[in-house]
Amino acid sequence: MKNNYLKNKVALVSGSSMGIGKAIAWDLLQQGAEVILNGRDDEKLERTKNEFLANGFNVYSVIADIRDQDECKFLVDQAIGVYGQLDILVNNAGMSSRGSIEHSADTNFTILSETNFTGAAHLSKYAIPYLKETKGHVIFINSVAGLRGMPFNSAYSASKMAQAALSEALRIELYDFGIHVGIAFVGFTQNDPYKKILDVDGSLVYLPKRNNLRLATAESVARSIRKMIEKRKKRITLTGLGYLANFTFRYLPVFSTWLLWLNREKIRNQYTMIGGVKQDEIAQVSNRYQKIVAGAEAEV
Repeated sequence: MKNNYLKNKVALVSGSSMGIGKAIAWDLLQQGAEVILNGRDDEKLERTKNEFLANGFNVYSVIADIRDQDECKFLVDQAIGVYGQLDILVNNAGMSSRGSIEHSADTNFTILSETNFTGAAHLSKYAIPYLKETKGHVIFINSVAGLRGMPFNSAYSASKMAQAALSEALRIELYDFGIHVGIAFVGFTQNDPYKKILDVDGSLVYLPKRNNLRLATAESVARSIRKMIEKRKKRITLTGLGYLANFTFRYLPVFSTWLLWLNREKIRNQYTMIGGVKQDEIAQVSNRYQKIVAGAEAEV
């Protein structure tokens, strides 16, 4: 049901060629918003764009890797160039991983930080001047893992906790400009069949379907995000497991630590290291990081 709040609003949704990002874009379009799609894979992005066009939605898409600062600026510039304004930025693009700190590939830490933290920070930075003009929204799609450090998901948790800290700081910095900053701590959600995560060795692996949990749908998450925007909510937590985790982490920290310790093997074997088909590809750090490393090596 439309309430017209989003009609003609311009929304940029990073990582929207699939999964939750795609569902958010679809929901916003149904409410009358103009949406800029974004992704790194041109084939997936084009397929999603064509799907939306076939359903009568006029969308614009931009290929950009948010791990690269220059591409973040390019993405925002493209949105402004086409629509002349920006009302909503949804920082959805993200990367997941699995594995212990000891055994994780060194590149995993860099890729997770570049995607989940600095990528969102740079995209927000370049969007803020335009959001000041519209008193718009900066939305972060976070995870229950962003509420506290999770075993065998520690690098991912750290990057999401950094993003949560970013949102808290931004909320205060942007208060006087009327910009709404919201963060959604999303629980376990049904996987897009093409979703890939970083395996412990740095390779990419297709995340298998989880059959041992009650999962939220991407569509239900998208509806919650849209309502958060409409009501300018600061923070939401999704799914029953998310509510439970949020409560125990916040009000029963000693108990929650004990509970994680008690179930550490179950967390490792049933919720984290759960198999999946490996892709014949090793994830690469961003071009910018490669240039920095190459420059440092040249100086040595």
